Amino acid sequence: MKHFVFGRTRHTHIQFFRYFFVGGSAAVVDLAIYAFCLQVLEVHYALSALIAYLLALAWNHAICLFWVFESKHNRTTEILLVLLIALGGLLWTELLLYVQIEWFRFGAVLAKIVALWIVLLWNFFMRKYFVFR
Repeated sequence: MKHFVFGRTRHTHIQFFRYFFVGGSAAVVDLAIYAFCLQVLEVHYALSALIAYLLALAWNHAICLFWVFESKHNRTTEILLVLLIALGGLLWTELLLYVQIEWFRFGAVLAKIVALWIVLLWNFFMRKYFVFR
């Protein structure tokens, strides 16, 4: 159990285990900011999602660097790749929210929770195989 928590690893199952917790904490940050913007500040769901996603992305990336993945690129390349993947994740988030809210009439918070799970998988596998391979 110790290797699941401490030290660097290249094993995908351990990295996913760690990413699940990092992603979970980022999801809490994302959802809390999204709900706050949506319900307290009365910001449109698309803009709320953008703000929340960017702040959660910063949180997620910082923790991933120290605990989940080992970088194999120079810092500039790594940041560029992470930003491109994040842009993809943001586009998935916005598309999933739009479809769920506008077509299927899901509540905005429920739609965000569903989108979070799908985008978590996108982010993990894209980072694993394109940034930190």
